[in-house]
Parts: sequence; C-alpha cells; structure tokens
Amino acid sequence: MSMNIRAHVEALYDGLKAFLGNHEADQVKAKIERDLRHIIPTWTDRLPDCPGWYWFKAPGVGDPQLLHVGHGRIDTKLMADLGPPNNLVDVQRVKGQWAGPLIPPT
Repeated sequence: MSMNIRAHVEALYDGLKAFLGNHEADQVKAKIERDLRHIIPTWTDRLPDCPGWYWFKAPGVGDPQLLHVGHGRIDTKLMADLGPPNNLVDVQRVKGQWAGPLIPPT
C-alpha cells in the first residue's frame, strides 16, 4: 500500500499526538526521524531494521544501488538481494552505507 506525502504527514501527526501533551522532546524527535527517513533518506552506517527498498553504497564504489531487503526464506533475518552471484545475503554481512527504507511512489 503506497502512501502520498499528505497521508504520511497525517499519519506522522497522529503518531505524535500522544507525545505533544508532555513535551518529551527526545521521544518526539526520535519518532520524526524514524518516519522522515522514509521520505527523505540520508546516508548512514546503521543497518536496515525493517524490510523495504534501500539505497546502498559499498565502500570505495562511487555509484549507489537500489537494493531490496526482506526476511529470509527460513527465518526472519533481514536479507539484502545483491543479485547474482551472491543473491540473498544477511544484512549484518553487507558493509557500506544505507539510506531508507523508501516509500514506493504513488
């Protein structure tokens, strides 16, 4: 299910309403950062923590590539689809920078 930016902002606000009364700035900031990385991804060394499409930059390689990350066939480990010859590889073993997950376009 894809979500346009307006719907995403409304969902973000609904998720934040519970925090607005007590002004827990750190909780509000963390929630915003988690949600905005879907809309405005930034490069990080943090490994993917949920399935989705991610931009990936390997060390020493100039061009980033778009990778799908999903659960493994046997267990729930997150696996990156690197294509042939390696195909699915545990994200814990993939070194580089990540940006995402990305929300698919509407």
